[in-house]
Amino acid sequence: MTDGCGEDMTSPETGLADRLVRWMADNREGLDAMMVEEGSRAIHEEFLLAESGTLPDRATRIERARGASARAWMRHLGRAVTEVWPGADPELPAKMQRWNADHPERLEALVLEEQAILERRGASGDPHADQRDAELSAHCRLFAQMLASLSESLVDAPESAPDFSRRVAAWARGQEGHRREIEAEARAAWGAGPPPGTEQAMSAATSAPEPDEMRVQEAAALWAHVQVLAEALEHVLSTRPEAPA
Repeated sequence: MTDGCGEDMTSPETGLADRLVRWMADNREGLDAMMVEEGSRAIHEEFLLAESGTLPDRATRIERARGASARAWMRHLGRAVTEVWPGADPELPAKMQRWNADHPERLEALVLEEQAILERRGASGDPHADQRDAELSAHCRLFAQMLASLSESLVDAPESAPDFSRRVAAWARGQEGHRREIEAEARAAWGAGPPPGTEQAMSAATSAPEPDEMRVQEAAALWAHVQVLAEALEHVLSTRPEAPA
C-alpha cells in the first residue's frame, strides 16, 4: 500500500507496528472506556446465566474476563489501524464489531485450532498459561481475519482472509520468545498492579475480585499478544502477494 506520495506505508522501514503501539499508548482513555463497556457486557452475560440457574466457576469467570479484555484491546487496535494506516476505512472499528456479532462461532473455532496447534507443539507445563495463550492467539487471528475481510486494500488480494490470518498467526507463533520477554517486562513494570484501566474488565466480569498477581499476569500476557500482533501485521502486510492490477 502507498500513500499519496507513493511511499510504501506497509514496509518494515516505516514502522507500522511502532506507530500502532504509540497510538494505542497515547490514547489510553479510549481503551479504558472500552474496558468498562466490555466488562459490563461480560457481567451482564453472567447475570443471565445465573438467572437460568447456571453459576459459572472461577475458571469460566476468568475466561469471560479475559475475553472482555481482549475484545477491548482488539477494538483499540482497530481504531489505531484507522489512524496510522493510510487509506484505512474510518468505519473499520464499527464494521469489525458488526462482523464479530455476525460470526459468533468464529472465535470458538479459532480457539479450538490454537489448542490443537499447542498440543502438537507441546504444552508448557502450565495448563492455565497454555489455555490463556490459545485464547489470546485466537483473538489475534480473529482480528487479522476481520482486517483482511473488511479492508478495501486487502479484500481483492489473491490471498483469502483466513489465509492472511493464518500467516499472521504463524509469524507471531515464531516470535514466542520475544513475546515472553515482553510479557515478563510488563509483569515486572506492573508489579504493584496493572496500569490504570486494564483491570476493569477483570473486575467487572468476576463476582469476586481476583488477586492483583492474577490481574498483572492476565494484563501482561494480553499486552504481549497485542504488541506481537502489531508486529505480525507489519511483517505480513509487507510480504503479502500483490493483488492483481
